[in-house]
Amino acid sequence: MHVAELLLSLQDLDNAIAAAGNRRQRLPERATVAEADSEVKRLRAEGRRATEAFAAAEHAIAAMEAENSTRDTKKARLNAQLKTVIAPREAEALMHEIALLDEQRSAADDRELEQLDAQEQAMAAEQTADDALGDAEPRLAEARAALAAAESEIDAEVADLVAQRGAAAAAADPGIADRYESLRKSFAGVAISRLSGTRCGGCHLDQSSTAMEKLKHHPAEQEPLECEQCGRLLVR
Repeated sequence: MHVAELLLSLQDLDNAIAAAGNRRQRLPERATVAEADSEVKRLRAEGRRATEAFAAAEHAIAAMEAENSTRDTKKARLNAQLKTVIAPREAEALMHEIALLDEQRSAADDRELEQLDAQEQAMAAEQTADDALGDAEPRLAEARAALAAAESEIDAEVADLVAQRGAAAAAADPGIADRYESLRKSFAGVAISRLSGTRCGGCHLDQSSTAMEKLKHHPAEQEPLECEQCGRLLVR
């Protein structure tokens, strides 16, 4: 195989490996996994928020019940005092304090009902999130398995291409192979290109008549000439 053909073969293999890598990153299964994973995370977050809301309501209810217990104890003490007092003003003051405790107890009972309702809503939200997770988590597992299968298929393809490339690189003269690798790094992976008419396939610029004459008579078994515009290796 002539040098130009060998280098073109290397370039084709490198292009195929790069294309396979790009396909791997753009697999539709990857987007499906991302969507399923986002849904699972959202539902888990909803479940956590519901659990926290339930705990907050439970804490508030416990605090209000403790306050009501203190009020009940104080009210019982005031009622006992009321039975022993004779002075009207003292009795009136005690009755006013008892009425105030009753108002506070009534307001606390209303707030406790609100917290009980909040607890019920939190329990329902948590159950809804758990039920949805029961469907979402298996979908995520299936999506991940599908992605792994698709990636494995491409990985096998790349492994075959890499093996072919290794054989092709081994057949090339070390000096030419090193130059090819150096040019690939300089030109975003494209070190050698075919001539299309008078235009370089890499930079898409025309060659001068002098350059075309040199290309026309350049021996195929020798290292290809460079594009006079971009510096890539160029073959007819």
